Amino acid sequence: MSFIDVVYKILLEGSLPSEFGGKGIAVAITAALILSVYIFFCYRVLGRRTFYSKSYNLSLLASGPVTAALILMMHQNAIASVGVVGALAIIRLRSAVKEPMDLAFLLWSMASGIFIAAGMWRVGLLASIFITAIVIILDILPFGRAPLILSVYGNPGEKTDLQSVCDRVIRQSCRNVKVISRGKSDGRQNLVMRVRTKQRLRLTNELAKLPEVDSVTLLEQGGEVSF
Repeated sequence: MSFIDVVYKILLEGSLPSEFGGKGIAVAITAALILSVYIFFCYRVLGRRTFYSKSYNLSLLASGPVTAALILMMHQNAIASVGVVGALAIIRLRSAVKEPMDLAFLLWSMASGIFIAAGMWRVGLLASIFITAIVIILDILPFGRAPLILSVYGNPGEKTDLQSVCDRVIRQSCRNVKVISRGKSDGRQNLVMRVRTKQRLRLTNELAKLPEVDSVTLLEQGGEVSF
């Protein structure tokens, strides 16, 4: 049986790759690698809003073919499958996955390898298309906006509060204002607030013009949103 015939039977007839020996294994690992490359680029594009980790993305590229190879080995040899289960029980991951979306991509890559090796390539392909569409839609839809953190540092004097000095300017440019923390050191006060505004440049410029204000910082908090 030629290599093309093996590809035809695996992809179109849904046969198990392990039934065709070395050619079937090569087809399964190649298909898992192609799907992992697709996941690699999806993570590269969709992970633009967080800290991008190239080493983590490369691990996604490798996890699909490695998982497929393990499943194929378990199909071929029952003793080896017991050894794989025991080895995986011993392994401890030293690097914790901090981002929930990173964990989702990792599970996606490993599940793709399992589907390919089990001959369920249609499920793996449809699941990849469905997951991509869901992630893109959820990334585009405005479910919430990241909060803006406004930090003001200055010296309004002993009898004056820094918030009362900045209140007029803040109320003109912001809709929602919530004080997070207040601080005082060496006669100078520090005020941190969560605000919502579309006039970022105006807000910082007007606050910086106040004689009682020494510095103004406005930053967008990533990872969480406010409703």
